[in-house]
Amino acid sequence: MKHIAAFFESIGAGVMYFLEYIGRAVNILGSALYYIGRLAIEWPITVTQMSVMGVNSMPIVFLVVSFTGMFLSLMLTQQAVRFGTVEYVGAAIVYVMIRELAPVLSAVVIAGRVGSAIASEIGSMKVSEQIDALRSLATNPVQYLVVPRMTALVIMLPVVTVFAALVSILMSFVVAYQVGGLEWMVFMKNVPAIVDPKIVTGALIKAVAFAVTIAIIGCVEGMHTEGGAVGVGRATINAVVVSMVLIFGLNFLLSMILFPMGP
Repeated sequence: MKHIAAFFESIGAGVMYFLEYIGRAVNILGSALYYIGRLAIEWPITVTQMSVMGVNSMPIVFLVVSFTGMFLSLMLTQQAVRFGTVEYVGAAIVYVMIRELAPVLSAVVIAGRVGSAIASEIGSMKVSEQIDALRSLATNPVQYLVVPRMTALVIMLPVVTVFAALVSILMSFVVAYQVGGLEWMVFMKNVPAIVDPKIVTGALIKAVAFAVTIAIIGCVEGMHTEGGAVGVGRATINAVVVSMVLIFGLNFLLSMILFPMGP
């Protein structure tokens, strides 16, 4: 009986933690949106964060999407040459990269690089009582810490996604040209027929949703860090893991909502 009771206790504790976590996230998100709605944004901090989170993340994002696009192009081109359908390779790659892979891969890299940094930075401030010091100076921590980071990510992640898609498509063409001898006009021949503004808009909506998710999760973990250096490390890990799980889950849901009947 003790084991059964302990089992149900653990389930109850997990449910309570989950609900508490959602409450924290909604509270921080609501407060951040309140300040953003009033345009009470610390723009100097925001611009700095845009550089740190967006510009400095571009090289690693471009590497990831380049190798992904090159692998996808290699696989599709080899099969297309075999079956004589090379004119569809470019359209398939462009469609997949814009709609799915560029937003998701960019968000995953940003979650690993930026989400962890947000959690560790704010978590270190929390355990060293710097956040309490901000409150004592009549400065709202959400306005000073959360809003600039969320605003910077919402602005920069769509930008990074657009450039990531362009880089991946270019590298995909290079592989298609080397492997299958595809010229640029052949590679892009069927792209206008399958890629329309709705696909691009959907990708940008995904990028914004991912940006908000990464920023809020990182801030939630950081603002509720406890236990000194060990707690900061735990918050950093949690921020990355939770953000990545939510990114893939959100991607599925948004794909179902934005593209219910396909392209």
